[in-house]
Amino acid sequence: MARFGIMALLVISSIGAWASEGVFLLGNDALQLGRASSGVASPRSAYWSYMNPASMVDLERRFDVNFYGIFTDVDLHTKGLMGNPVDRTLESNKEAFITSSGFILPLSVGTLGGGLFVPSGSGVDYSHSRNILSGLFEGNTDRRLDYQHIRGVLSYAYELDNGWALGFSLHGSMNRFRSDHITLSFQPTSGDMDWDTAYGAGFGLGIYRRWDKWAVGAGYSSRHWVQTMDKYSDLLRNTLDTPQVLQAGVAYSIHPKVELTLDYKWLNWEGIPQYSSTMFGGGGFNWRDQHGVKFGVEWKALEKWTFMGGYSYANTPISDDHVMLSGLVPVTVEQHWTAGVTHKFNERHEVHFVGVYAPRHTLTETGKGEADCFSWFGKGTTLTAGAFSAIFGYSYKW
Repeated sequence: MARFGIMALLVISSIGAWASEGVFLLGNDALQLGRASSGVASPRSAYWSYMNPASMVDLERRFDVNFYGIFTDVDLHTKGLMGNPVDRTLESNKEAFITSSGFILPLSVGTLGGGLFVPSGSGVDYSHSRNILSGLFEGNTDRRLDYQHIRGVLSYAYELDNGWALGFSLHGSMNRFRSDHITLSFQPTSGDMDWDTAYGAGFGLGIYRRWDKWAVGAGYSSRHWVQTMDKYSDLLRNTLDTPQVLQAGVAYSIHPKVELTLDYKWLNWEGIPQYSSTMFGGGGFNWRDQHGVKFGVEWKALEKWTFMGGYSYANTPISDDHVMLSGLVPVTVEQHWTAGVTHKFNERHEVHFVGVYAPRHTLTETGKGEADCFSWFGKGTTLTAGAFSAIFGYSYKW
């Protein structure tokens, strides 16, 4: 376990506010992000061992590694009685650099795959406190939060005689958290920005079938159960589990060189107490479920060149009557536009480059939040987040 922890530190560095779908990233892999994270029925790399393990039956022996840079732009403009009247506009512009990798290994019976991925994380570092009490009397606290999640995946897929494939995966994770967030007593958490670590586990399921031009697939990840963050027991009343996720979709080849993909994705935040409960009822953020659609296109223009593009939309889990409360977890982004290219050097080596643009999206606090004093005393507060990211990938086949 210690070796896994050391590797996690190497995989994640310089974390900022980088979540896209709740605390989940849009993805980790260039070939997946190139089509806006669609393609659950169109496998391309080792990342599908996590996204839809059943689809691995159509992949060759390979190793994939990806280097992901994320550049965020977050603004919190506080208002109301709780807002900071001296430093109302708070900015957090940080970068995150993430490495992930995975493998696919066809066996005599079935296919084995897996890897180390970074599916989720979030955080901000404002220069000043978001509330007047912490700004004046508590050492400029209530302005920073970091959450990191690295997941190891081991998957197996088997194709039945009728052409359908089934897949199963085991997930293990290392989770790190730190913050100076205020508690319900309006005092800074006793964790005091020290890192706390917890480990977690879950599983995944998949189904997949391809015909001549059509393919269908679905991937399911269970709730990921995580240990308690002991240093932050005064802030986190529940564990930082991640929700069950379902993604289902179709792929259609309109031409031998052009394929379209369309997916639906559901993230069940309402099933996780730490995210879904009310502030006084369970110390949560009162988040709602996310529903998203993803569209992608892939064009094999030349023998060695393939171009990709895509669009993704998913509603933010934050409602407009809990904006001030979510100021340190600013996951307001709803849209993503992506474009990328793959260059094939030969039968063994490929490189990929993808850009992802997440337009800024703003929410305004109504002051009507249920059991939420942040809402009552922070009416008019606005929270805006957007990002640009770029990912470079390398694939080796043998």
